[in-house]
Amino acid sequence: MVAIVTDSTVCITKREASAYGVRIVPQNYIINGKSYKETYADSFGGFAAQIGDPEAVVETKEPDVRDFLDAFSLLVRKGYEIICITISSRLSSAYYNAVLAKKQLGGGRVEVIDSGLAAGGMYLLTKRARYLANAGMSLEEIVGGVYKYIPSIFTRFSVDDLSALRKSHRLVSVRKSVGTMLNRKPLLRLSGGTIVAEEIALGSSDRIRKMFGSIPHSAINIIIHYITPSQRVDTIYRLARRLFPNAFVERRQLGPVLGAHLGCTVVGVVWGLR
Repeated sequence: MVAIVTDSTVCITKREASAYGVRIVPQNYIINGKSYKETYADSFGGFAAQIGDPEAVVETKEPDVRDFLDAFSLLVRKGYEIICITISSRLSSAYYNAVLAKKQLGGGRVEVIDSGLAAGGMYLLTKRARYLANAGMSLEEIVGGVYKYIPSIFTRFSVDDLSALRKSHRLVSVRKSVGTMLNRKPLLRLSGGTIVAEEIALGSSDRIRKMFGSIPHSAINIIIHYITPSQRVDTIYRLARRLFPNAFVERRQLGPVLGAHLGCTVVGVVWGLR
């Protein structure tokens, strides 16, 4: 039997976690000194107003080694082999702490994968891992299949305000004038596991057009990410369904940990190829 462990930035609901045989290891977020654990996407609550408060002091903290060790130990005692998929190691220390937990486990078969992704990308990898496990593949074959799928997943997104990203130090250099000049907003993407600026969009229509510009028609999964529901999110969702009728298109809310680093105005697109 194979169990999947991942951290909470995968942003899945409790029902999805149960369906895919996933154990969530919580990331942590701190608002004005009060600490919270991020768990399932349907238990996030009204966090957007809290982290979006310009007066709030918001921080995040990755799961520590003990968090992963407790999850691994419980599953190994139940007879499971484990594949652990974490957020990109260039965005969080979760991967390194999971590796340390594996070394401290002292038994059982655990494979830890640095996804180089976040949120929807991790979700697609989790679904692929479960599909391969249900097909009867060995742990080694599942790990190989997940690694093979990683280059087929892409992430692009945009924010109205770059201040949260700059403060988090998770953004590769973008000119300071970008984001302060009217209607000049960067499109961002995950590349090599980190966030880089891709090109500049002029206005909302140009931003949406460019966000979809590089998605091939062979995409089979398209995820629209957001934190705060808006007309723009609805427009992007409808456009994706119209442009890619053969893809499974869904909307998925990001959680407070990613929200703390990206800001509440983020809108993104994740897609997976065959």
